[in-house]
Amino acid sequence: MCFNLLPWNSPAAGLTFGQLANVQTVGIGLYLALAVIQAVSTTGVAGLSRRVATLRNGVSSARLGSVESANVRRLSGEVSGLEIGFHNLNRRLLCIVFLLFSISVAYFAYCTVWQNADAGVDGVWFIFLFYLAIPIIIFIGSALLIAHRCRSVARKIVDAERRIRTLLLGP
Repeated sequence: MCFNLLPWNSPAAGLTFGQLANVQTVGIGLYLALAVIQAVSTTGVAGLSRRVATLRNGVSSARLGSVESANVRRLSGEVSGLEIGFHNLNRRLLCIVFLLFSISVAYFAYCTVWQNADAGVDGVWFIFLFYLAIPIIIFIGSALLIAHRCRSVARKIVDAERRIRTLLLGP
């Protein structure tokens, strides 16, 4: 049977740890790639910071008044808050990912020593979940969290850009 609806009830998987080494090496690479999350959050905040700086320059150059100046200062504060929050997220995530990475390397070493042993159903599921599912879930969850946190500030910046562009260039 090619498709088993109840894989946990199947007999031993028949795969050895050596045959699952490719999955493990990909998984170790995924744990290392989770460092990209830090770059994603940093890049997102840097983009928002640049946009707010452009707004600040436009407001001060054209002397648009205290209302727009206050709006830009408030936006700058919100972007700073995002940046501080992402530093905290990145520190925590780095600790968790380092722990998971260390476990994955240690388990890979164990599997290398016992590579001819039958992994069994539990071993196969552990390898697929630990090496593939968990890093992907962490990446998607972090990306969604970053997008969610940035969305409201980005909307406010778009609105401010629209208002200031109209004030500077006319309707």
